[in-house]
Amino acid sequence: MKLKLYSRTLSCGVLAAMALGAGVSHAADPVVFASYGGVWADTIKEVCGVPFEKETGIPVQTVATDNSIAQIRIQQMTKNVQWDIAPTEGDAVVIATENDWLEPLDWNYIDPDKKISEVGRMPTAIGAVAYSVAIAYRTDKVPEGRTFSGWKDFWNVKDFPGPRSLRNTPVENLEFALIADGVAPAEVYEVLATKEGQDRAFKKMDEIKDHITVWWASGQQPPQMLATGNVYYATTFNGRVAPLQAEGVPVDISWDGAAIEMSNYSIPKHAKNKEGALKFIKFCWNDPERLAQIAKKLPYSSFNEEMYQYLDPEYAKKLPTHPQNVDKQFNYNAEFWAKNRKQIQARWDRWRMK
Repeated sequence: MKLKLYSRTLSCGVLAAMALGAGVSHAADPVVFASYGGVWADTIKEVCGVPFEKETGIPVQTVATDNSIAQIRIQQMTKNVQWDIAPTEGDAVVIATENDWLEPLDWNYIDPDKKISEVGRMPTAIGAVAYSVAIAYRTDKVPEGRTFSGWKDFWNVKDFPGPRSLRNTPVENLEFALIADGVAPAEVYEVLATKEGQDRAFKKMDEIKDHITVWWASGQQPPQMLATGNVYYATTFNGRVAPLQAEGVPVDISWDGAAIEMSNYSIPKHAKNKEGALKFIKFCWNDPERLAQIAKKLPYSSFNEEMYQYLDPEYAKKLPTHPQNVDKQFNYNAEFWAKNRKQIQARWDRWRMK
């Protein structure tokens, strides 16, 4: 009797649950978006994540990483893929693609009209935003009557005296050294690909080494040092300059010979929500109005030129891909560094220790 009563009660409970479930839609699987956190992650959440969820019903879950390529590798090796979208900056996209750790992107879906320039349309990654590594300098420290205009002046410690700072890496610095030595920006990798070119770059670095007071490692260091006047000339990410200017610091940027680089994003192989990830990539990084919103919050640009229609013309001149800036720079070559980083890094480490 008790058994029959229990069975009937259970059956009624199951039926009730089924009846309730019939009127409830199950929540969509989230898109897990990995980034380096900070203001960038907050901006993407505000400009893309929240409106994406409202429009599609797909939630976006953000997670932070400080070494994406290592974590992509671990997730692929363990067959436990936790991310749907991952950052693949620099040579990381080359390494991950060569190891088959990334899904090919469906460009016919993401950008059917080919509005994104070719450099941002990679087989396994989208160039989400462009930024530049350039020289920022204190305008009040430039000697009267002189104009600071690029890498030759950075190396010219006689006419432009004062403390300097470079990033502690061969990446970009060897390219900058060659430009200071007279190589055209468009030809730096052709020269750097040879042993003679590498020797030439390191020889040029010898000239400036003793004048580098700080070899920076964190992107926060150059703006801090420029603000305090501890250095007069420093490489920095272009987006760090505008906030200093807004605070009244007498600082400007030189685009001549700067390196245009990309923040890439990819879908890891076997991602749990590949479809949602593709939708998010298109929604966030190929909508010119949304790209303009990102650029207004962070002075980085994109590879969809229609973005500039939605920006103030004067503000647009502060962005790396603006027509008056882009031709002065060179495109960072991720393939070169993926192939040569190990042996050049070893040489750099020995050189730094001398």
